[in-house]
Amino acid sequence: MMFSEDTQVTGIVFNIQHYSVHDGPGIRSNIFLKGCPLACRWCSNPESRSPRPELAFKEGRCLGLGKCTRCLGACPHQAIRPGSDGKPVIDRTLCRDCAFQCAAACPPHAAIVYGEHRTVDSVLQEVEKQEIFFSTSGGGITLSGGEPLFQEKFALALLREARRRRLATAVETTGFMPWER
Repeated sequence: MMFSEDTQVTGIVFNIQHYSVHDGPGIRSNIFLKGCPLACRWCSNPESRSPRPELAFKEGRCLGLGKCTRCLGACPHQAIRPGSDGKPVIDRTLCRDCAFQCAAACPPHAAIVYGEHRTVDSVLQEVEKQEIFFSTSGGGITLSGGEPLFQEKFALALLREARRRRLATAVETTGFMPWER
């Protein structure tokens, strides 16, 4: 495979959804990027609004502090404290960039991170595993979000490299960006 500078461009991806049939022709992999300048009340992906990775807490997955306290000890800023219901409570004013150690320490994945720094190459390597579905159905990849053009350089590099690899591409956009993008 020839090396392309685009393969090393990084962006923040919060999900890759395979086997999608609603966001372009054929069977597709949707690549959801973080960041959106809008705050639509009907947003389908509110976890995509912030342009940075962010911590989320899925209370239903939590074992409770009677069985597990790993997140409490993992937070270097003491942003997680015991709640009155026996579950952890996150003080977002104390939560800082710490590589989300609490999420890494959480066995049932109640604390999760929306958004991960990825290279174009790592995203496309994952997507290319689905290539048989693309070729038989006329599918490919769709960039979505958030607003995929919010990460202009990453989106463009992803599209160029996907096309170089002969993957059909589509972009689902609000169009709410400066015309140059």
